Amino acid sequence: MITKTVLAGLTAVGLLLSPVEASAAPAVQAKPTTLELDAGGARVKLKKGDQLQIKGKLGAAGERQLTLGLNVFAQVKVGASTWTNIYTRSCTPNSTFTAKLAIDASADLRLYFPGTSVYASSTSNIVGVVVI
Repeated sequence: MITKTVLAGLTAVGLLLSPVEASAAPAVQAKPTTLELDAGGARVKLKKGDQLQIKGKLGAAGERQLTLGLNVFAQVKVGASTWTNIYTRSCTPNSTFTAKLAIDASADLRLYFPGTSVYASSTSNIVGVVVI
């Protein structure tokens, strides 16, 4: 009797530890997005202390407007450093936004959208900002 109980217990543990094929539903893929940055050109000059006016547009193929409240980050990178968030803005109903940024040193500027479960992440074109 004890042998049968031990064998049954070991069999049950073996079943719990053995891999089982999952029949999960296929993962939903996030919709690809595009992100555009307009700062007045690919390279802009800015006087120290002045603010840079930018426009951004977040889009997804086949959709006129995206869900409200999606956050887009303005990021800068100086030299070989990493991208650093300097500004966050939520998109308006037409998936656009405008902002004025204070940039104290020459740097590369881009927009970044981290993505959601519905929309994939994306980055914009890079604009070189030269502070004089």
